[in-house]
Parts: sequence; structure tokens; C-alpha cells
Amino acid sequence: MTKHPLILPYDTVIIYDTEYTTWKGALERNWSDPNEYKEIVQIGAVRIETQNFKELDSFSVFVQPVKNPRLSDFFIALTDITQEQVDTQGMSFPNAIAKFFDWSNSFHLYAYGTDADTLRENANLLGISFPFDFSRFHNIREIFRAHGIDDSKYMSSTIVEAFSHMSNRRGHDGLNDARTIVDGLRLLKVRIGKSERNRG
Repeated sequence: MTKHPLILPYDTVIIYDTEYTTWKGALERNWSDPNEYKEIVQIGAVRIETQNFKELDSFSVFVQPVKNPRLSDFFIALTDITQEQVDTQGMSFPNAIAKFFDWSNSFHLYAYGTDADTLRENANLLGISFPFDFSRFHNIREIFRAHGIDDSKYMSSTIVEAFSHMSNRRGHDGLNDARTIVDGLRLLKVRIGKSERNRG
């Protein structure tokens, strides 16, 4: 395994993002109202090599929530994911997490935040075993933070703004947001390179 200590310590990793059920005000009250659950509706991911952050493969599935099968208008407006998409293209969470596990192989997985906790919570909610070794999951915010980025100001869909760039992808789509995180890593690599040249 070749080390890339400036950014990521693995040759190949998975960057992923999830979308889950929400309602107006749910974030502020931490989904504490009766019958509010963070049920996964989409898992999006890219497999990348970490030398130049080239995309090697991609993954995206829609998931049919069980506790709240009808998506809220707030969620639909936020994500642009429709009820029809979930009803016709979605699969059960057990099938989705199994598919994601198989696709991920043995690579380490990075998300912008605590998506791993949400995935595991969904498994617990449905009473199924969680297939992943949890030590494979990492928070990519820590990488940006280690290089002076105030990660609290950004989300997976906006991290490129830390480098004075704007994403041309629609946010709150799992696959789009995963790719925007990778864009942020590429911009971080450029910034680090410039800093090293200036020191030299």
C-alpha cells in the first residue's frame, strides 16, 4: 500500500453520501417528533484512486422507506427525488445495503459526516445485521479540517466553496454529492501543491 499522507492513506477508497427521509424542521429537532426516522432513500458513491482522484466506478440505488413510505413534500423539494422514482426504482434497505457492501469490496469508505451511523441505525431499525466492519468508515471532514478548512461551514454538496469554487451539480443527490466531495479533494490537492511550491 502506497501512502499518501498529505490527503488519504489508501490507494483506492470509496466516497459516498446518503439521502434520508426528512421533514421541515426535522434537522433542528433532530428527528425527535413522533414517527420521524432517518430512513435511507438513496445511497450514492464513487470509487476513486487517491493519487489524482480519478473516478474508477460509481454506485447509486434508491431505497424504499418502511416507516414512512410516502416522501414528504419537503424531502422531494430538497432532493428532487420523486415518489415515483422510489416506488418504481427503489429496493428494500436490506437489499440495498447488501448491494452496497458487495460493490464496496474491502475498500475504506469516506462520507462528509456521520452517514455511517445512519446506515447502521437503519439496519437496527429493521432488525437486520449490519454487514460492514465499522472500522472501514471514516469522516472526510477530518481530512479537510486537518488542512485548515472550517468544515462546519460546508456540506458535501458545498465543500468546493471552501476553495472559491461553485459546484455545477444539483445538491442533495447522493451520487452528485459524492462526486462534489471528490472535487473538493482535487482542489485540496492543488492547494497543498501550491503551498509546498511556495515553501520550496
